Amino acid sequence: MYIHFSDASRTVIGGGTAGLAIASRLSAVAKVAVIEAGGFYEQDNGNLSTVPGYAQNIPFLDTTPSYPLNSLMDWDYLSVPQTQAGNRVIHYAQGKTLGGSSAINTLAYHRATVGAYGKWADLVGDTSYTWANVLPYFKKSATLTAPNFAKRNTPNATFTYDTTAFDNSLKGPLQVSWAQWQDPTITWLAQGIRSLGLAMSSIGFNSGILAGFSAYVTTSVDPRNATRSSSRTSYMDTVGVPAGLKVYHHTTARKILFNGSTASGVSVVTDSTTYTLMAKKEVILSAGVFGSPHLLLVSGIGPAATLKSLGITVVSNLAGVGQNLWDQLYFQVINIVSTPSGPAEAAANPALVEKQYREQAWGPLSSISAYISFEKIPASLRGAFSSATATALSWFPADWPEVEYVAGAVASGGATLGVMSSCLTAPLSRGSVTISSSDPSVLPVIDLGWFTNPADGEVAVAGLKRAREAWSNISSIVVGDEIAPGAAVQSDADILAYIKNSATQIWHAGATCAMGKKGDGKAVVDSSARVFGVSSLRVVDASAFPFQVPGHPQGTVYMLAEKIADAIIKGK
Repeated sequence: MYIHFSDASRTVIGGGTAGLAIASRLSAVAKVAVIEAGGFYEQDNGNLSTVPGYAQNIPFLDTTPSYPLNSLMDWDYLSVPQTQAGNRVIHYAQGKTLGGSSAINTLAYHRATVGAYGKWADLVGDTSYTWANVLPYFKKSATLTAPNFAKRNTPNATFTYDTTAFDNSLKGPLQVSWAQWQDPTITWLAQGIRSLGLAMSSIGFNSGILAGFSAYVTTSVDPRNATRSSSRTSYMDTVGVPAGLKVYHHTTARKILFNGSTASGVSVVTDSTTYTLMAKKEVILSAGVFGSPHLLLVSGIGPAATLKSLGITVVSNLAGVGQNLWDQLYFQVINIVSTPSGPAEAAANPALVEKQYREQAWGPLSSISAYISFEKIPASLRGAFSSATATALSWFPADWPEVEYVAGAVASGGATLGVMSSCLTAPLSRGSVTISSSDPSVLPVIDLGWFTNPADGEVAVAGLKRAREAWSNISSIVVGDEIAPGAAVQSDADILAYIKNSATQIWHAGATCAMGKKGDGKAVVDSSARVFGVSSLRVVDASAFPFQVPGHPQGTVYMLAEKIADAIIKGK
């Protein structure tokens, strides 16, 4: 049975990070329909998605093919074997819920660099993407709560920050704050990071400067009750659901429909009922880094040869759809430490920790108290890079960091494990997303492309050496021998083998529907996020980035949603 709805001006596919943000803004001026395959994460994932301290314990964030299933919350994406990374098949969780991956991420919020947004502007031929021009949209999206140093109660973890990076008078929906409880182990690991010459930033990581500095990262946590601030709690609950916004949850988009080359609606299914949601003006695709290219392909937009081989009518021959996948990888140096930690305290005294959280919005459950830093690999290690690697890295702006270091602590068998992670923030390997069937219910074919460019291996080896150097400068807290990689792993070849067999994603894939200039073979959308070769169709999510920005992309996703919403409202 087909039922047609035609009262929506715009139909948004995906109620995730970008989808709810842009739908909320547009619904203030027009009728908007949102199609979301999932439901409410409070029901489907409980405290794991609402209590910050549980964010790292969500079971289905397991990256192995044997991950615990939660198909109410996750799309169950699996990669093809990664031939240059131990031939491993990788489970890549993506949020299937109102709020999308903003309901399952580890809450880090910061912005990329001035140079990164300048590069974005150059690649897409639009100066509105320079730092000065995107900053107002960052400010419009979020409200900052000042650090509560009394609650943090950690004299060696105080800091200053740029108070002009946010504008709370705009009442941005997303709540951004610093941890109100500080993990003692992380304060020690922070000393190790700073010993590398990465001084604590005096302005924080929301003012366009990352490389060469370290900081306690801001997070998308509402400090009033110490709960996750997702796109649903912010753009739906805080802004409210205007009369013009209609959300179709537990409803899956199957195909974008066209009248000629004009997007006219979306074929969807709820339970066993298939019907069409029409869009009088526009369809906005916000299905994520894997979901957005998948839907374009099954709808007839993508490489013509691929579409024709599957019997799909070509609506727009765009070779870039599903290509250009950037993914940041991270790998760890782990030691047992003698310092107390939040995870260990939560395991040893669960009743006390829950009481602290419930009554004071404080304690280990109230936050993820991460300390992060960014750098270009220093000259002492850079000299070992091949000329090909040095040339490839020269593409990145001078202020674009190549590696991020993340300090963390976990509990294991009654002990505290200190974890110093290195993450590639300027990856040179590229993956892809394609399809094997015209049936929209068949999941896409995902090749993450890990380490297919040897340059990533060279940078990764240097990054792990830097993490070990940080550990060597805080050796007084280390108990026993190094847990991972282990003392036997010393040569560059052994370090690289360890990394290739253990590295995982930090959940920052992007750029599979890349923004660019018309005629660019990789470009899928223009600088207003409009899909080339058709009309009335845009892609607004991390897949539309021209590249993955350095560091954590959550803030940039919200910025893009705000920016494109503003352009649509202004008739652009």
